[in-house]
Amino acid sequence: YATMLLIDSWGRKPILHMGFVLLTIIYVIMGFGFQAMNKNGSHSAGAKPFVFLYCLANFFQNFGPNSTTFIVPGEAFPTRYRSTAHGISAASGKLGAINAQVVITQLRTADSSNTFVDHVLKIFALFMLSGVASTFLIPETKNRTLEDVSNEEQEGFVRGVGSQQISPDI
Repeated sequence: YATMLLIDSWGRKPILHMGFVLLTIIYVIMGFGFQAMNKNGSHSAGAKPFVFLYCLANFFQNFGPNSTTFIVPGEAFPTRYRSTAHGISAASGKLGAINAQVVITQLRTADSSNTFVDHVLKIFALFMLSGVASTFLIPETKNRTLEDVSNEEQEGFVRGVGSQQISPDI
């Protein structure tokens, strides 16, 4: 709901960028501070800050990247290729999720110590940092029409039945 309320006033790119920056910071704190926050088990005083950071990460994940990665591809790709490119974009996201599960499973079986979670959180921080960098590559589509964003000539763009000449022989 926060994204729906703010996306047209803040813009897609700032929300996406802010989400990635804050997620990078949160995952770095969680990853490097995991052992200190959980040194006495789940009932320690450190569990409360960890749960708070986890909830904050969940909010910014949904407010930033989760929402805007569905909106931006639907607006930023050129009109002629929009549906295909949006599908490829969505499929790439699914492949990324599958790869994350495979890597995490491999890490979990390879790391029998208690450092598995902090390693995963550090990896998440690295991927969020890559999201910060990749955000600079996308265009801002706030207050722009789809035709304007596509950078394509719109005159004569659609040619259909109305533009065909019907032969009198028929």
